[in-house]
Amino acid sequence: MTPARRFLAFLSSLLALCCVSARRADSHGAAQEKQMSVTLTLLSTTDSHGHLLALNELTNRPTNEGLAKIATLVRQIRETTPNALLLDCGDTTEGTPFAYYFAALDTKMPNPEIAAFNAMHYDAMAVGNHEFNFGEAEMWKAKGESHFPWLAANLKETYASGVRYIQPYIVRKVAGIRVGIVGFVTPGVPRWEIPAHYAGYTFEPIVDAARRVIPEVRAKSDLVVAIVHSGLDRNPETGKPSYGGVQLPGENAAWELAENVPGIDVMFYGHTHEEMAKLIVNGVLMAQAKNWGGSLGRADVTMERNASGKWMVTSKTSTTIRPTAETPQDPEIVKLLEPYEEKVEAYLNTPIATTSEALDGALARYEDEPLVDAIQRAQMQYAHADVSMATMFIPSTHVAAGTVTIRDAFGIYPYENTLYAVEMTGAQLKDALEHAASFYPAWPAPEGKRMRLPGYDADAAEGVSYEMDLSKPVGERIVNLEFHGKPLSSTQKLRVAINNYRDTGGGGYFVYKNLPVLYRSTKEVRDLLIAYLEKTKQFPAADGHWRIVPEAAREAIEKQALETEQEHGAGANAAQR
Repeated sequence: MTPARRFLAFLSSLLALCCVSARRADSHGAAQEKQMSVTLTLLSTTDSHGHLLALNELTNRPTNEGLAKIATLVRQIRETTPNALLLDCGDTTEGTPFAYYFAALDTKMPNPEIAAFNAMHYDAMAVGNHEFNFGEAEMWKAKGESHFPWLAANLKETYASGVRYIQPYIVRKVAGIRVGIVGFVTPGVPRWEIPAHYAGYTFEPIVDAARRVIPEVRAKSDLVVAIVHSGLDRNPETGKPSYGGVQLPGENAAWELAENVPGIDVMFYGHTHEEMAKLIVNGVLMAQAKNWGGSLGRADVTMERNASGKWMVTSKTSTTIRPTAETPQDPEIVKLLEPYEEKVEAYLNTPIATTSEALDGALARYEDEPLVDAIQRAQMQYAHADVSMATMFIPSTHVAAGTVTIRDAFGIYPYENTLYAVEMTGAQLKDALEHAASFYPAWPAPEGKRMRLPGYDADAAEGVSYEMDLSKPVGERIVNLEFHGKPLSSTQKLRVAINNYRDTGGGGYFVYKNLPVLYRSTKEVRDLLIAYLEKTKQFPAADGHWRIVPEAAREAIEKQALETEQEHGAGANAAQR
């Protein structure tokens, strides 16, 4: 064979080999296209509330929470699971000094929570009610910086495009499977928030919106996933209503959504700061991760093609994964947050006052205490009020003797509320105090049972003196109510300082709704508290102007409260170890 013929023969063989390889590749691609079974992994967080690093910013102590640890879990799962989506159920951009500082004091830097979400490659986030806390400009800034969509199908809005527009749902294709992801936000925002903070948005009941939207998503999807910023109001074992706190109608509608709207395969939900690894309602697989980055929700869904080529769910299961002391923080997230952390720490360490003795909030809901009195005095001073209403938000709050810093002020007043002054009559103020008293247990307490102690909805009043008699029925517990040393007349006009959450009826204080508003602050109550302490340089002394009676009731309640705080403290210390 001549060299030319040998060369032609070589080319012919090479061409044949390429054709075979091509046919094999086509065959492999066709096999992939005709794959009969795929497992999708859905990951979820919720209510992170600005908890990014594994650090309690109020105590400067390490924790087993935060997105930096969750990011490590996500990275580990993604290394072995190619078909994964990462979702969030809202309340992301508010909740810590970290979040507050870059939403209210330094808005030039990118929002740190959103920066962390971008670095973790989230696929979608449901809008939470706290996304509205800092006003629309800051909310739109955060949304504009997001590399993922914000979703809320129950928003009726005047916006139809751009950063102000919040999509109802998206459809993502994963391993050839169309995954519809639809978001919902609890409709209570107008009851908790300043109207200017949600201008252009109307909040529809979740179930009503879902009846309209879910069929549309279902028609476009093989798998429908709902991410819902709304919790359960049911006992998960019995399905009976059992929510223990004060809630609005439709506030926690996750169970109703699953029970009444067909077409949802998987639901992640949040808002209530509880954890539920697995729950099935009406065939819907449901799960709720722990708040503050306390756990990661995971759902694994296996899908198979039927004879007509349609994808069908054949199995689904869910769990929650908690980071531990051994879970490292993701180095990328830690490095990303370093410049933010330096600024926040310098701010929190700013001195504002001093105290000669340590102050503790463990009993501040059961007797007059300086920590709550400082809030009350600040509110009365800046609202020019006769009376102030406030509460101890976090009983574990502790202010050490010596220098008081802005960090301590965040512990005393952690929320982004603003100050209002409303006009009330003496009768209306007594109604508000009776509502506060309704959160306390009846006396005598049932033998051998722990009492139901109040949460932060149990306000106390400053500017009046009174007793709370727990031996009397609810509605008749406030006795010896006096103003300036005399019995308070039911017709007495009073200028009363409250926060914006209470003004809208938050916590069930409907007596405040539609009262004449005499003053609205432009600053948060916490900033006013800081200004008050900077001016006075000390905490006010408690004067015992209110108390629980009978004395045996107060002693028993305080004994249980101290035991509860000790139990919580021991649990927190164990978790940190």
